[in-house]
Amino acid sequence: MKAFKKILLLLLVVIVAALIYVVIQPSDYNVSRSKVINAPVADVFNTVNDLRSWEEWGPWHRVDTTIVVTYGDITAGVGASNSWTSQDGPGSMKTIAVVPNKSIDQEMQFADYDPSGIQWTFEEVEGGTKVTWIMKDDSAPFFLKIFAAMSGGWENMFAPDEEQGLENLNELMSQKMKLANSFRMGDVKSIDLDKKKFIGFLQKTSTDISHEEMTKLFMENMPKAGMYAAQKGLKEGDYVPGSLYLKWDEENKEAEFYIGLLLHKDLKPGKGMGSFTISKGKGVMITKYGKYGVGDMEAHAKIAQYLETNKLEGQGLVWELYENDPMTVQPQDIQTDIYYLLK
Repeated sequence: MKAFKKILLLLLVVIVAALIYVVIQPSDYNVSRSKVINAPVADVFNTVNDLRSWEEWGPWHRVDTTIVVTYGDITAGVGASNSWTSQDGPGSMKTIAVVPNKSIDQEMQFADYDPSGIQWTFEEVEGGTKVTWIMKDDSAPFFLKIFAAMSGGWENMFAPDEEQGLENLNELMSQKMKLANSFRMGDVKSIDLDKKKFIGFLQKTSTDISHEEMTKLFMENMPKAGMYAAQKGLKEGDYVPGSLYLKWDEENKEAEFYIGLLLHKDLKPGKGMGSFTISKGKGVMITKYGKYGVGDMEAHAKIAQYLETNKLEGQGLVWELYENDPMTVQPQDIQTDIYYLLK
């Protein structure tokens, strides 16, 4: 009996010591980890900002298969929210502040305890984007202090999850970038072309124009063409955004092309715009899927090979039509139809 009492007393001493150890643990913490991810700031930011993506890279989802997530009406940006159940109990998260491509502030709550803070920062650096994940709280609940004590402190409790999450995010972004920079295309087709009118803003540049400079020209002029069409009452289906190349002279480094709209409904060009009529005739076309500027050379090379094989010759008139909105599809699914008018 005396031995049993001694064991009970020893257990009591251990329990009291453990409770004292937990009590003296700090109630505040600020644990952060950073990683440079080889992807543009906007792409990394948009991934983290969308709570649905967390199931793809979040460190907890890979170790706890019992997690079931329910999403709110908003899943990205301020007001985005979700909740979950798991073997460790319920929880929820909400995005409370966002600075696009700079920072995200969130609150995470377990059961009915007060929420703790999560902060993300994104910085463009050499090699990609420096992402910092911060977990912090000023008054952590007692149950979390128990887990922290068992883990050897707040750093040991949270830092491994942050490190694993950032590594998972890096892997996911690597896969996304590889897919986003891929392209695919169909076969070259011979087609009959109807007479069409193209209106747009005429550009005269060097054939050595950089991708960045070309992108800037399109960003400046394509929205103006679309807004003009909308102001004149044209609707979706009355036109297709595109570019019409009148000259691409590599020898003399001269290029002339319109940025604008291929019309299915008549419309006079607006201020600063010009027009060009594409004659009825024989042509060839190919459909390419991928980001603008990715796979274009390969598509034109495939057409050139087709023309040579079939002893055909182009007139020099080439145009591209942008068949879907790049903001509504994945980069690898952006559709560009390329046309050549034949002699």
